[in-house]
Amino acid sequence: MGSNWLFERIAPFYDAVIRFLDLGPLRDYLGLPTGGRLLDLGGGTGRVAFALREMAGSTVVADAAWGMLRVARRRPQVLSVQALAERLPFADATFDRILIVDALHHFIDAQAAIQESARVLRPGGRLVIEEPDIRRWPVKGIALMERLIGLRSRFLSRERIRELMEAAGLQAQEYPDPRSFRFWIVGHKANG
Repeated sequence: MGSNWLFERIAPFYDAVIRFLDLGPLRDYLGLPTGGRLLDLGGGTGRVAFALREMAGSTVVADAAWGMLRVARRRPQVLSVQALAERLPFADATFDRILIVDALHHFIDAQAAIQESARVLRPGGRLVIEEPDIRRWPVKGIALMERLIGLRSRFLSRERIRELMEAAGLQAQEYPDPRSFRFWIVGHKANG
């Protein structure tokens, strides 16, 4: 059983239950504002995409869970698309910025998802991944809980995510957050 069953059930309550973190670092790592297109991959209800919508020319949220997208479709100025992260329905070099917030560990194949993200990223664009740090004890507890309820979550270290970005042709840099249990990896796609 995939992760979608849980997200289908919790979609109506997701935004009320999941704490919204400070957008400042994410905005800075993405290099916003931009006049180009922004993709929130694995963006669920579109809460992050909606918060950033004024900082991009257009904003798209893509997620595999239809229940989450039903909530996202109620948000103005955010286009929602049902898609697997490993097989995106977008042309090469479509987006100027791509973000994956607390979702990479839910994807079926993180390497394929990062490869696809690099494919749809324009030259000069940025891919920013924010994930919980599996080396921290609270995150290990969350990972165990997710396994016990039947999710196939696979948390990767920031070093491994950086390696996957670099294998996809992106120049990647790690940014741990000393105040919390998360980190960011920023991947830049070279111009031409």
